[in-house]
Amino acid sequence: MLLTEAEIASLLRQESITDELPWNTGDERAIDSSIAETIAEVRRTHRLQDQTEFGHYGSGYASFVDCWLYRNELAFKYDSGDCYWGLVVLFSRLSNYYVLGEGQKTWHEKSSASYMPSFEFVDKLLHPAVISIADDVCAVLDRRGFVRAHAANLSELLPASTEVPTILCDPPYRHFDALFHWED
Repeated sequence: MLLTEAEIASLLRQESITDELPWNTGDERAIDSSIAETIAEVRRTHRLQDQTEFGHYGSGYASFVDCWLYRNELAFKYDSGDCYWGLVVLFSRLSNYYVLGEGQKTWHEKSSASYMPSFEFVDKLLHPAVISIADDVCAVLDRRGFVRAHAANLSELLPASTEVPTILCDPPYRHFDALFHWED
């Protein structure tokens, strides 16, 4: 089990569960800045592009930063136009934990589409191009003090009476939902 009952309660109050900087400050700008610096290093080091959501998806509160990494190369494309597979990194704003997943994004002149984070995609890396960059990305994150959480650590169900402020899923909630939730 990755999270204690006390840590889950803190997460649901939007409080940090680590003594590590910058999370222990509770300063969202400092936390997001640290995450942004890490993403910039990943991009530089491994020639990747990103689309990262720091703005709580435009409203509400997201307990995480959603980073999607890819290359503008045929190996990452899945259709004509701007349709790509990418590596998803969800960075917790309340701890130094992160999870990996895989997601598709498309964008056109008049529309766009994207995955939504969920427990179901954690650790499910199937596309060869995404798999090819995952270890390199993790190496940078680990060096910078982030700790990868896995589906097996986050799969435990929360008590049925637990209310998680999220629109990403319906009950029953898991430890994942306490760590990575979005309230619109």
